[in-house]
Amino acid sequence: MASSARAMWVWVHEAAPPDPAAVAAFAAQQRVTEAFVSVPWGGPTAATHECVAALRGKGVRVSALGGDPSWTTGTDAITWMQRATAAWLFDGVHLDIEPWTRRDWPGREQELLAGLERTVKDVAARTALPVEVDLSPWLADVHPAAFAAIVRRADAVGLMAYRDRATDILAGSASARRLIAEARKPYRIGVDTFPVPEPRETFADDGRTVLERELAAVAAQLAGDPRFAGVAVHDYEYWSALPA
Repeated sequence: MASSARAMWVWVHEAAPPDPAAVAAFAAQQRVTEAFVSVPWGGPTAATHECVAALRGKGVRVSALGGDPSWTTGTDAITWMQRATAAWLFDGVHLDIEPWTRRDWPGREQELLAGLERTVKDVAARTALPVEVDLSPWLADVHPAAFAAIVRRADAVGLMAYRDRATDILAGSASARRLIAEARKPYRIGVDTFPVPEPRETFADDGRTVLERELAAVAAQLAGDPRFAGVAVHDYEYWSALPA
């Protein structure tokens, strides 16, 4: 995958799904080559089908996006994946589980990360589609063995390196990128446009020009890394609303 590749998360909220034509037009305008389109628990809806079809019409590869912090135990992830992929809509599966956001994370870190590893392994074993998992780079610094174990179970990694300057993105993801290289897996560098209390974690307050500048700097620095699979932006709704 070329280092110039771009991806974006697309959350298709059941109550108010995005306009499929607008999503597809934006993807084409922003040179997006892959979209992670959310699929609800019950499986693809009419809105899911319409969004996927519109994106495919622009030549965009589409993965089924889903996840919940509770998916570190039980078989919910497998059930969701099987429902999501039953209609043969997708080119891949994208897991956004993030157990470190759970209220009971403190004191259960190793248990929950082991659960995430098991979940990724079990989902991958039950689909022929490639499975990509979202991980926060700081896990590689604090829990390197668990991080490496999860990486080995996935086909690719989305590194949610949520900072708004290339220097911080690269510094914060250095350990994670080393462990991913050892596992010989491809990875994307993900950034955020969602408004959050900490300005340095998002481009929401920076605008599209700054986003483009910093993404270009990241891509230039990582161009020589054969594992670098491009950048990914979270998410369509807020990225498309960024001021120039």
